[in-house]
Parts: sequence; structure tokens; C-alpha cells
Amino acid sequence: MVDKNIKIPLVYQKMSERGYLSKPNYLWIWDMEWRTIDEIFQYEYYEDEDMTENKTIIPFAFTGGGDDWLWVPNGENQEYCVGLYWAGEATYFAKNTEDAIFREIIEYVSSSDFYIDEVQAQSWQISENELMQLLEKYERCFQGILNEEYLNVISQFRKQKLKPVKHKCGEWNALLDEAEHDALIKKYINFDLLDQEFPWWIEK
Repeated sequence: MVDKNIKIPLVYQKMSERGYLSKPNYLWIWDMEWRTIDEIFQYEYYEDEDMTENKTIIPFAFTGGGDDWLWVPNGENQEYCVGLYWAGEATYFAKNTEDAIFREIIEYVSSSDFYIDEVQAQSWQISENELMQLLEKYERCFQGILNEEYLNVISQFRKQKLKPVKHKCGEWNALLDEAEHDALIKKYINFDLLDQEFPWWIEK
């Protein structure tokens, strides 16, 4: 089980206090499915004969595919980095929980999850109007949780329109093209360990 002495990041504590981690006030973020604080402390690390999960790493959320979002200790008196364990590899996603949430919002508005033409819409996609409603909810619900600069960027997203964009892996409709996405990541999310791998498993 997770060490009971770990310090839950303040951003996550505030989300818990507002009821965002569970129904009826659950706050949906793209591909980040929250564990409540009780569920975090009750997490059972997987073990087998050959290897064990690194018990200094704390799974706090999971993806739609069942992979884990992780708090990764990064030295004394520093807030945990956030890592993503996906497809057998663990990489640093952000330097703290606040940045991880903000980065995931950036990734979402750059994704292929939106339609302009209902005739061509896919089942998982939402309309521009639905996206704007979601961004308004983020701007309102994250007051006092995310910093004002991040909230201002989310507010700016609400003033934009979906547009055809090209990314390395295809073309779709989104708020941000690849250059705009990369510029925001570089400006707000970048840190020395960004997207580098770290050990999720420890050999016995």
C-alpha cells in the first residue's frame, strides 16, 4: 500500500475539498481519471516473482486505457513531478500536478476530438459549442486551484474557433495547430526532465 506519510499536492487537496474527484461533482479532464485520496492510500502495488513496482512512485489517476498517472518524488522539499506510465514506459509529463493538468488541457484542445461538420462527426467527438462549455467550466472550477496565467490561457482558448490543423500523425479540427501547441508547452510546461523516461519497475 502507499506510504501514509506522503504529502498530497495542494492542487489535488483543493480538488478533493471541492468534490472534483468523485460524483456528483466529478471534474472530467481528458484521459485523466482521478483516484480519490482514500483510493490513493489504498492502492496495492503489483508484485510478481521477477519484479516489483517502484513503491516511491504514487499512482493518483489513470487513463481511459488503464495506464497510470504517477506522482514521482524529485528531491526533498519539492512537489512531486507527474509521470505517465503508458505502453510499458514511464516518462515525465510535467514538473508538478498543476502543470500536468494544464498540459493535458493543452493536449486536449490540440486533439482530434472535435467536429465542425456533423455529417463527418465520429462518435467520440464533440462540437465547438460543447468544447467552449467545457473550457468555461474549467475556467470557473479551477479558480483558486490553477494560477491566473493558466486560467487566462484557458480564457483565450474560449475566444478561438476550431480550424483544420496538421500534426505529425494526421489532419483534423482543433483549436491549436502543432506550432501553437509546441510553443505553449515550451513556454509553460518545459523543464529539464520533460518527456524523459524513468524506472517504473525495480528488478528483484
